[in-house]
Amino acid sequence: MQIQCPHCSVSLQLGEPKPGRYKPKCKKCGQPFLLQVSDDDPPRVRIGKPQTAPSADPPKPAATPPTRSQTVDASQTVDASRTVDASQTTGASRTKADVEQTIDQTVDQGSGTVKVTAGSGSHNSKLPTPATNPSSVTPDDDDQLSPAPTRLGGYRIVRMIGRGAMGAVYQAKQISLDRDVALKTIRGRLAENPASLARFTREAYAAAQIAHHNVVQIYDFGEDDGQHFFSMEWIRGGSLGDLVREKGCIDPKLAATYILQAARGLQFAHRSGMVHRDIKPANLLLTEDGVVKVADLGLVKVPDQVDPEPSGETLSYGSLQSGTQVTMQGTAVGTPAYMAPEQSQDASTVDHRADIYSLGCSLFYLLAGRSPYAGTVISEVIEQHAHAPLPDLAEINTRVPEPLCQIVARAMAKQPRDRYGSLAEMIDDLKSFLGVETVIGFSPSSDQADRWESLAAAYSKTQNLNRLAGPLFVALAAVAVLITLAVLLKVITSVASDSAAALSWLRAILVGPTLLLAACAVAITMAATLGKSAIANQVRRWFGTLSWLEWGGAGFACLVAVLVLLVSGLWVGALIGLLVGAGIGFGYHFAVTVASTNAGKEPLEESRRFIRDLRIAGAEEEGLRDFLARYAGKGWQAVYEALFGYDALVQTRRRLSTDPAFTGPTDNRSIRDRVCAALAKKSAINRTAADREKLARLEQKSLISQGVSANEAREQGWQMASAIMETAQITAKQSADDEKAIAEAKRKRIKAMLADARSGRYKRPRDRFAAVKFALSGFSRLLVGSLLLAAFAFAAQSSGLLSEEVVQSVRSGDIETLPSDVQTDALGQSTSVWSLGIAGLLLSMSAFVSGWRMTPFGAVATLVILFGAGLGIPAIGPAQAWMVAAAAGIIIYVPGILFGEERP
Repeated sequence: MQIQCPHCSVSLQLGEPKPGRYKPKCKKCGQPFLLQVSDDDPPRVRIGKPQTAPSADPPKPAATPPTRSQTVDASQTVDASRTVDASQTTGASRTKADVEQTIDQTVDQGSGTVKVTAGSGSHNSKLPTPATNPSSVTPDDDDQLSPAPTRLGGYRIVRMIGRGAMGAVYQAKQISLDRDVALKTIRGRLAENPASLARFTREAYAAAQIAHHNVVQIYDFGEDDGQHFFSMEWIRGGSLGDLVREKGCIDPKLAATYILQAARGLQFAHRSGMVHRDIKPANLLLTEDGVVKVADLGLVKVPDQVDPEPSGETLSYGSLQSGTQVTMQGTAVGTPAYMAPEQSQDASTVDHRADIYSLGCSLFYLLAGRSPYAGTVISEVIEQHAHAPLPDLAEINTRVPEPLCQIVARAMAKQPRDRYGSLAEMIDDLKSFLGVETVIGFSPSSDQADRWESLAAAYSKTQNLNRLAGPLFVALAAVAVLITLAVLLKVITSVASDSAAALSWLRAILVGPTLLLAACAVAITMAATLGKSAIANQVRRWFGTLSWLEWGGAGFACLVAVLVLLVSGLWVGALIGLLVGAGIGFGYHFAVTVASTNAGKEPLEESRRFIRDLRIAGAEEEGLRDFLARYAGKGWQAVYEALFGYDALVQTRRRLSTDPAFTGPTDNRSIRDRVCAALAKKSAINRTAADREKLARLEQKSLISQGVSANEAREQGWQMASAIMETAQITAKQSADDEKAIAEAKRKRIKAMLADARSGRYKRPRDRFAAVKFALSGFSRLLVGSLLLAAFAFAAQSSGLLSEEVVQSVRSGDIETLPSDVQTDALGQSTSVWSLGIAGLLLSMSAFVSGWRMTPFGAVATLVILFGAGLGIPAIGPAQAWMVAAAAGIIIYVPGILFGEERP
């Protein structure tokens, strides 16, 4: 294996080093450098310069040797599939910054990727070739190579996938949702430049709003202790590049199908005004279900986006391991083996046709088993793309039909005007080649429709037990209500004649509620372990959006609840209900959920294979899913959710509910749907506020770095964040065939809105009553209600209201020996203690209604419960005045519950 010294660039020979970290010295210049050998098979080698203290008399920039950071996978010969980010400056225009710019080269022979950043603009970077002569190295633990973090934000790092000059890529676990994600960290010059980081985040946020079946979804962005990161959808499977390396060239029809799916995802992105600029087989990921997803969309610059702030930057920034770029004017970004000729000149000016060219190159690679052009230096590959004729694909692979060769040739035309005008045209040609009807959606054959109807019916027969979920919940809720009413009735009827009996019955008041809650919680939690609980997923999402303040308030409320249960003696009934409810929940899980899941496995697997075959045949995903819903019968929702998940079901319901031709059920009035919808609203409100805050903070730092005062930057940053979020929502809904026109329209809109936000013309007024609304929010009601409950617990404890001594005295009739205040409380005639507990409980429960509108109703109800008896509310029959006041307070809560929920 051949490596290069990061100081003098001399070639060094490395044999078969053992895994570890070393600090050898170059034989030519004598300078030490860092060497890290992984334990992968084949091993990966990473090279870098040791960090040194700055010199008091640094050398002149022109005399400073370039720095190289190199990663080598010692297995294969390097081809021309290399990612380039090179500043296209000429000798006449080079500045001191250009001369000082470092060369950052990453060589990965296993993946065939080289990334080069060069201030000189030269593409003549020679590619190392394998060698066997070893060079001596000595281990050195003090190599200063930073270890991978164990946690970032709400993510737990599982393993590192790759590391580049601008950051690392990890497989991580999102703790709140218990799902795998791809986590990309941003470091180095990009993270240290506030303006560039804000611009980069701006683009990634816009892409995160793009949800398409053939695009890898960006989930979130954040910062943890100065480390910026993005999380994305984790794809189980490999890339199309991996598939070719493993199996060689792909069957023409299958290759056309894969590229057709990628084209659909790219088309959606183009219609949202985005250009990828680094399309290649390694960025086309293939899922286990046969879906091709375009990766790294949104981690490249929106076409022609002009920043509202002036910038004198001339440096180009390198990429993450997967090709993430920040594009500057006059910069070439892309992978030479798949890069359009015009992209090698200036990536900031290319349009959607550059992606069409790269997609054509990727199709060539799938069909030929190699990239169209190869060479020993990057400039040679770029020159071939610009001037060399396209290799005869039919000669390389005689099985490739002529129509497919023509599609490749047109997509790879040297001049943009000679290529497909839009991906819609290329998609039509691919569909024509595959024999797929050029209609909107998916038009199944009668055999396909019959086959799906039989599969859906087979699955539906296995889910008879699952259909009992609704009736069983209603029955359990009715039992819980009846138990509670029966206990309450016994308390009311016993309070006047037998206070001891009333107190005993009161301790059982929580049997019904805890029974219902425990049964539901256990059933939902157990179902979540099988991936079958939509409510559990929504609860996790909501929890993930809560602030530390809200978590603190919830913790305080839980402590108060435990205190009240212990002091009041209500823990007895709560424990009974908890145990019985947990047993019911476990029984339901194994008798219904597990049994239904096991029974449906076989027809569900057959359904997945059937759908995979349709995808391979070229079916468009959204049309395919509509077909599955339309032909699955009245029970379509169960099989649809099992195949695609609850979120996809909700989206399809919404879409089909407006289609008069669809006659199946689309209602969402079940308790589960209502709970999920309420939680989704809460999550959306919190997520929107958190995203605006993060974007505003980044924009504020960017503005401050450009000399704007802190106060002005705070306001402008908030306005710019609002503009970014508004623009992303608008553009994500657009569709048309002229991708270039859409990109231009988006460019103008973004530029205008951000410039207006910077100048103050764009104004989205802040909520002047935000502080008041927070004071009236569910969080505040929870705190006040918890304080009332705490006061009830301490009052009951200090007065001995619920102590055994009081109960024994009441039973013996020796009430005169008790203090006067305890006598009245024991007889149920005082409102000072019991009213506190009831008011606190209801106010705490009202916190589940998130809107501030609930607070006025809660405040009035609390006052009625606490002081109603003293203000003249009379007793009714056996019910004491404080009981009637409590009932009146409950009635007051009802309109607040109905109209108090906050809208997103």
